[in-house]
Amino acid sequence: MDPAARQLFENLGIALLLGLLVGLQRQRKTQIIAGLRTFPLITVLGVVAAAVDAAHNANGWIVAGGFLAVAAATVATNMLPVRGESPDYGLTTVMAVLLMYAVGSYLPGGHQMVAIAVGGGVAVLLEFKPELHGVAGKLGDQDLRAIMKFVLITCIVLPILPNQTYDLPPPLHVLNPFEIWMMVVLIVGISLGGYLADQFLGRSAGILLTGLLGGAISSTASTATFARRTR
Repeated sequence: MDPAARQLFENLGIALLLGLLVGLQRQRKTQIIAGLRTFPLITVLGVVAAAVDAAHNANGWIVAGGFLAVAAATVATNMLPVRGESPDYGLTTVMAVLLMYAVGSYLPGGHQMVAIAVGGGVAVLLEFKPELHGVAGKLGDQDLRAIMKFVLITCIVLPILPNQTYDLPPPLHVLNPFEIWMMVVLIVGISLGGYLADQFLGRSAGILLTGLLGGAISSTASTATFARRTR
């Protein structure tokens, strides 16, 4: 078999399995606009659209057209009664449909692992909705503020710091702002992980998780974290 054809069939198989995985989860709902059959079809459609787009050098127009068609059909279906019941105006299934189409269209680009990770992540997020809502309900204002502070130092401050050393006299010449702040991120991250484990799993689990994270990531950060917690 031609290598290109073999690759296409492989992508179609992956898309089919990912669609079945998400469709199986959504099929369990009382009201569904897409289930066990629809999700595989949508994901496979994404693969076919991307393959046709590449074959005709359409520069993404066919994929975009398919995305708009799927979006329009999904939103229209979402507004109609299902199985004699009132319409379901939720966005979760709509977003899952669009995301799985995007996963399918991403497969032919040679990014199979990314597509598999995203598809699996979608299924997990959909399945663990009660648990996620439970976690959100248990988080207090102080917990949320601590998480946001970690996001601030990790996603906003860290990327803008220069990852280089400067022409300074010894021993300051080895100082790297990015690496220094990375240690801060590790210490705060391990501490935050242990604190959240304390809140949801108990103190023993929190200490165990802190030790495991510290051993796997940085023993120095772990030592600093335990020193802070014992004060």
